[in-house]
Amino acid sequence: MAPPDSTTLPGGRAQFEAAVRPVLPRLYRFCLALTADHDRADDLLQNTLVKAYAHAASFEGRSDLVVWISGIARHEYLETRRTEARRSGLFDRFAGGEAFMLRSRADERKTPEALVNQKEHASLLLACLETLPEALRDVIMLCDIEGVGYERAAAVLGIPKGTVKSRHARGRARLRLAYERQTPHKAQPHSHRTA
Repeated sequence: MAPPDSTTLPGGRAQFEAAVRPVLPRLYRFCLALTADHDRADDLLQNTLVKAYAHAASFEGRSDLVVWISGIARHEYLETRRTEARRSGLFDRFAGGEAFMLRSRADERKTPEALVNQKEHASLLLACLETLPEALRDVIMLCDIEGVGYERAAAVLGIPKGTVKSRHARGRARLRLAYERQTPHKAQPHSHRTA
C-alpha cells in the first residue's frame, strides 16, 4: 500500500501503520545514518513513529511522508543527544575546555572553587546556547559538544558541509557574545582570538 496522496494522514492506528509501513526501510536507514548504531537506530525509529503518530494531524502533505517523518527523527535524535550530553557531563567538559577561551588561565586549576566555577560556567553557557536559533544550536551541539566532524554533522543535519562550517562559525561567535553579555566583568578581551 502506497503512502496516502491526501494532505493529511488517515486517522486511526491501523491506518497510520498501513501508510507508514512501505517507507519503514527508508526511515530505518535514515535513523541508522544518524546514530551509526543498530540498537540506537531501533530506539530512534520507535520514538520517531510514536511522535509522528501523535502529530499525524499536522502532516499537510507539503512534503513527502518520508521527508516529514525524517524531520521528526532528526529533531528527536538531536534532542536525545542534548539530553545525554547534559547527563554524561559532556557539556561540562566542553565548557571547561578551550572552545571559547572565555576564562583566565588561573581558573583552569582543579581546586574546589575552580570546579564550582566550571559548573556555573557550564550552566551559563548552556543557557546562552538555548538562546541561539535552532540551526546554529544544533551545529554547536554536534561539532563542539559531541565532537562530530563537519562531514558527519552535515549528514546528520541534511545540509552541505559548507553550510555546517558557516553555521559553526556564526554560532560560536553568537554564543561568545551572549556569554560575554551575561558575564561582562569576567569576559576576557578577544579581539586577538578566533571564534
